[in-house]
Amino acid sequence: MPIDLETVKRTADLARLDLTRGLSPDEAPAALAKLADEMATIVGYIDVLGEADTAGVEPLYSPLLEAPGPRPDAARDSGLAEDLLAQAPDRFGDFFAVPKIL
Repeated sequence: MPIDLETVKRTADLARLDLTRGLSPDEAPAALAKLADEMATIVGYIDVLGEADTAGVEPLYSPLLEAPGPRPDAARDSGLAEDLLAQAPDRFGDFFAVPKIL
């Protein structure tokens, strides 16, 4: 599938992207042409993948053969609080000590 500048502009419009923001009017066409080439390369690679023989291959609904169950929702001590408080310039018990603002 050929990717031309109109396809790039239409895709950007649908995605609500401003591809030429911050570019001068002289730089914009070159940037769009480069993006069109990159998009054509990606589409070409997808076409190559479409040629693969997938006969007899079951559809994969998950990258994991057996999805793990949800982990338990339990609080645990990571030990980071004491490490962070040890680096504080000043502390008050288990809290950071900061100057009064009012």
